[in-house]
Amino acid sequence: MHRLFALFPLLLAMPMAMAAVPVDIHPPANIQACTHAKPCPVAILSPGYGLSGSDYSFVTNHLNKMGYLVVALHDSAGGVILDRNAPVSPQVQAMARVASRSISTLIGEVAVRYPQFDWQRLLLIGHSLGGDSSAQFAADNPNRVSGLISLDSRRVALPRSAGIQVLTIRASDTTADPGVLPNEEERSRYSTCVVRIEGSRHNDMQDGGSEQLKARITSAIGTFLAPVPYPKYACDRDSNLN
Repeated sequence: MHRLFALFPLLLAMPMAMAAVPVDIHPPANIQACTHAKPCPVAILSPGYGLSGSDYSFVTNHLNKMGYLVVALHDSAGGVILDRNAPVSPQVQAMARVASRSISTLIGEVAVRYPQFDWQRLLLIGHSLGGDSSAQFAADNPNRVSGLISLDSRRVALPRSAGIQVLTIRASDTTADPGVLPNEEERSRYSTCVVRIEGSRHNDMQDGGSEQLKARITSAIGTFLAPVPYPKYACDRDSNLN
């Protein structure tokens, strides 16, 4: 693992400031096989609010084994604290817009250090706020994203695009805002994969969750992405946690 410090701006509504935020870089075990001629895939991992990229080691390890370089942000909120007495959705959407721009800057900095990876067909993966930030980046940079994995994001609309394949893994104790999830017709048109894990909780979709839940998440991710480097983007089936 390598550590890089990127500039992560605070929300525009606040006084202009810049805060240094650490980013962990996890190269795959087969990094020697990654070359300019045959670049290996890249995943940008964005954590949920109040969590760090290091809280998703089960996802990072799984992606590393699949040949991905994983760039894990330590903070998707840019240091901004949610006001629980105000509507949450507009605040999260504002954070996601700022995070999208910061991810773009970060990619430019890391790509220089790792030129043997494919920075033009990114996989985005994020939990909650991190999934919203990922969806916003995909909306802002559709030509740079090939796939998006959302762990129960709820505030920013997921991509509706033939060029961006989407897997969203849903918990059973939350509801997404209207328009976030594609409807049945859109799922069919864009081959969006929606996997519901009955009995799972939103806050457990990280290292602190049960081994059974983490295994179901990595199973859905593995099915969606295999085989690397040209994922088939297949859809796992819904399941139950006992």
